[in-house]
Amino acid sequence: MSQAQEQFPKHQPALTEKLAAVRDVLHKSISPIPPHPEPSPSATAQEAEPTTLLQDVKKLGFEDVDTLVDFLGSAVRGQIDDNDMLLERLIELFSKLPPGTVKGKKLEYGLINQLWNGVEHPPMTTLAEEHKYRAADGSNNNIHSPKMGAAGTAYARSAPPIAYQNPNQPEPSLVFDMLFARGDDFKPHPNKISSVLFYLATIITHDIFQTDGLSGVNKTSSYLDLAPLYGRNQEEQDAVRTKLDGRLKPDSFSSKRVLGFPPGVGVMLIMFNRFHNYIVTQLASINENNRFDRPTGPAASDSWNAWAKYDNDLFQTARLITCGLYVSIVLRDYVRTILNMNRTASSWALDPRTNEGKSILRGETPEGTGNQVSVEFNLIYRWHCTISPKDDKWTQEMFAKELKHPSDPDKKVEDFTLKEFGHAIRDWEQRIDEDPVKRGFADLKRGKDGSFREEDLAKIFKESVEDVAGSYGANRIPEIMKPIELLGIMNARKWNVSSLNEFREFFGLTRHPTFEDINPDPEVVKKLRYLYGTPDQVELYPGLVAEKAKPPMAPGSGLCGNFTMTRAILSDAVALVRGDRFYTIDYTPKNLTNWGFNQASYDHNVDQSHVLYKLVYRAFPNSFKQNSIYAHFPMTVPSENKKILESIDRAYLYSWDEPKTKTSTIPVFSHKAVSEILYNQTDFKVTWGEAIRHLVAQPGKEYGKNFCLAGDGKANMLNRTQIRKALISGPWEQEVWRWYTHMTPKLLEQNSFPIRKGVNEVDIVRDVINLTNTRFNAALFCLPIKNEDSPWGVYTDQELYMVVATLFQSVFLDADVANSFKLRTIARELGQGLGKLMTVVVQAVAKAGFITDIVAKIREGEASLPTFGNHLIERLIADGKDIDEVIWGTIMPVVTANVTNQSQVMALCIDYYLGEGKQYLGELYDLAHQNTAEADEKLMKYMLEGCRLRGTVAVYREAATNQVITDYAPCLLDPNDPSSRTPVVNDDIEGTKYEVKIPKGQRVLCNLMTAGRDPTIFEAPGESYVHFGLGPHWCAGKEISRVAQTSLFKQI
Repeated sequence: MSQAQEQFPKHQPALTEKLAAVRDVLHKSISPIPPHPEPSPSATAQEAEPTTLLQDVKKLGFEDVDTLVDFLGSAVRGQIDDNDMLLERLIELFSKLPPGTVKGKKLEYGLINQLWNGVEHPPMTTLAEEHKYRAADGSNNNIHSPKMGAAGTAYARSAPPIAYQNPNQPEPSLVFDMLFARGDDFKPHPNKISSVLFYLATIITHDIFQTDGLSGVNKTSSYLDLAPLYGRNQEEQDAVRTKLDGRLKPDSFSSKRVLGFPPGVGVMLIMFNRFHNYIVTQLASINENNRFDRPTGPAASDSWNAWAKYDNDLFQTARLITCGLYVSIVLRDYVRTILNMNRTASSWALDPRTNEGKSILRGETPEGTGNQVSVEFNLIYRWHCTISPKDDKWTQEMFAKELKHPSDPDKKVEDFTLKEFGHAIRDWEQRIDEDPVKRGFADLKRGKDGSFREEDLAKIFKESVEDVAGSYGANRIPEIMKPIELLGIMNARKWNVSSLNEFREFFGLTRHPTFEDINPDPEVVKKLRYLYGTPDQVELYPGLVAEKAKPPMAPGSGLCGNFTMTRAILSDAVALVRGDRFYTIDYTPKNLTNWGFNQASYDHNVDQSHVLYKLVYRAFPNSFKQNSIYAHFPMTVPSENKKILESIDRAYLYSWDEPKTKTSTIPVFSHKAVSEILYNQTDFKVTWGEAIRHLVAQPGKEYGKNFCLAGDGKANMLNRTQIRKALISGPWEQEVWRWYTHMTPKLLEQNSFPIRKGVNEVDIVRDVINLTNTRFNAALFCLPIKNEDSPWGVYTDQELYMVVATLFQSVFLDADVANSFKLRTIARELGQGLGKLMTVVVQAVAKAGFITDIVAKIREGEASLPTFGNHLIERLIADGKDIDEVIWGTIMPVVTANVTNQSQVMALCIDYYLGEGKQYLGELYDLAHQNTAEADEKLMKYMLEGCRLRGTVAVYREAATNQVITDYAPCLLDPNDPSSRTPVVNDDIEGTKYEVKIPKGQRVLCNLMTAGRDPTIFEAPGESYVHFGLGPHWCAGKEISRVAQTSLFKQI
């Protein structure tokens, strides 16, 4: 160290920097004029003297090293927790590094890269109205290249043909006869895939490939937008729309060509049609955030533009949702079956919609970039080898009936030249009506509303599920398809596509070195050698057809298709979905609505994430049981599904019965008709028994069949008597009233939130009504509930409410067959957990005669039910009753039936008095503070009246015999406001009476809401309240409910 360094050690760095700056100034002053006024930043960076990593690290403190570690960690994860102030710490770190550090520059570039990647360049979506919905022709999917993939554009090319190809190619007819023709040797699919999968494949194929015979362009879009249903352009789309309320014309689809396919294909399009129209109805009814406000003026008036917008918004949103379900079916049913994932208990699927985290170490897979299908894939999606014998026969009959020779009507189709065949096809299409709803289909008859009978369509679908498709490989295509296959061979040559080996190289696959590698079958090898001479000369399309098929492999190989084709379709599936803006960037609950997004989504806990059941049940709600194997896994034949599901221990979840269409539920409205049905226990049976037994069943044992609401036999009535005897005992009325009087104010105070001085807000339903009734039942049956007073419980009160609400819905509100399987599966799982907890409690009571110390401690602090509640279980298990039968056959169903129903009724009552009944609030307040028996009696009447006027209760019965009853409409929709929840009284009862014929086995819906508004019984309201039910199955705890809900009502 020099003397100067010893004297000025602290000032050396600063002095050095200053001297360096002086040197730079002197250098610039004597240097020549530079060729450019300012050096570029890159040049400055290049001139900086590099430093080593060790030198850089020496400049950093411990905190800076931590920053570096965090930054590198975030680079790997693709996420940054901004609470760590990492960006600010990085800037501090950069300030400490010398200007010449190469490593520092790399870190800086990494930060810039991360900031750049934080937003899209350029943005792939906008707020422009023309980009909001799918265009009819597929344009504007990529907003920067609006014509990419639009209908009427040219095909793309995937693999360029580079190698020399023999100009003297074999005759197409010879190629078909030697490599394609099936003859009489049908080989069923090795995995027993049904024709349903290939009907969907047909829809997919004609969704993205429709070649114009003259120009060669693609007449449809390159997107999975259900063009066969919605049309390929605006003119076709307009033809299939009603232009009213967003609906499609009933049971119709745009594509004429589909009428030339087996009926199963058209049935699937009709199913999507019905799904669309269901979605439209629900969107309008829900009207999320007033997104679909219905215009008030007549459509022919000045309101026309508003009506047109209303119709279009509903239609386009429903189309987005329907297409969303379509692509979910493609990925979750179709592709999973192709990969044989349906044979596993896994719910994994190849889903290109997966969101990736952004990272500086790798680029994110692009999405929403658009798509342009290629000629090679046009050839790949010709799967005629899978046509079953049934569909082969249908096609032969259709061709013979519909395709006529222009000059010789007696000439057979198989004798047509290709030119004559093309003319016959065009002539057939021209004879089809331009209006989709006027077209015939599968010899079915349309009803007055234009729709087909559900049972006829469901029969075709059921037969399709049972129909085993054909397998892949050489010589598997029916003879009837010869002219279509010849056109395919000729088009491929016209397009000058690559050879089979060139196409394989394009996908990174090895070339076929020998004919034996293409197909080890010696006969096929001989034919290929005769036709082509060398493997490199094998044409793409004949090669794809003749190539060996993959063997079954579970999971992995389910389609068992030809090797090259199987690899290619997976890439295409990813490209079709990942490149579509409406399935990626714009596929959001905001665009589809929250409800609509859910309708198109899958659930890992249902059918291993398959979703086709949603389409089946929306199309055919009366034809399939909620757990029918035909609805849940229709892409494999039922007999094979039985083996699959037994192997993964799930066969017991499904019904293997053949579907049978039932008539729609018949509603009855008047108090007289409802009473007549509910009091007639002989001819009208309760419908809840099967659901209750499913909920509480134990391995090898069935419980719940004798529960009072599970049937109409003597045992059911005896159970009802036992329950009432246990409930209505001791000073129950005082204890119930006192319990609610204590608990309700406590929850009101606890859950109120001050929104401004002197004003509090509370969610009266969620945090007071639901919880009060939940805690009451917990106290009643000694359930250990976890809350502020008993932290040792098992369920929180919110959790317990959600459990019992799910149980209640699965038994009493299970009216939506499309959601039933999921609901019942979840409910059973939750019910089993609650039942096991109840078992511990009941066994403690049975053994000790009282609640054990630990359970008592859990319940400390709660308002008690000393006589009524604490001894209820003892009364239920008295006289040596079987404990398991009491738990699963009585207590669990009672808990299921009680909490949710009472909470719903009270919530509706409060809703009435906060709405149209708000003029009574002052009087209710006065009565609630009088604390007299007379005032409380009057409050009870107000409570019951609120329940009647806002009630929504309805119950089902099933006819045991043929019956005829007279019914009428007690009330009508308000003509001035059809959306109002307050109907108007029908002044013409006699004029609206009609006979209802109810056949044996028919389900009837008794509308207690309209019955409660029947003007013929308004004079005696105390006797006419029907929300507790009527007849032998009226609420067993009616008296307790009146006291409890009146006390709750008073405290609120």
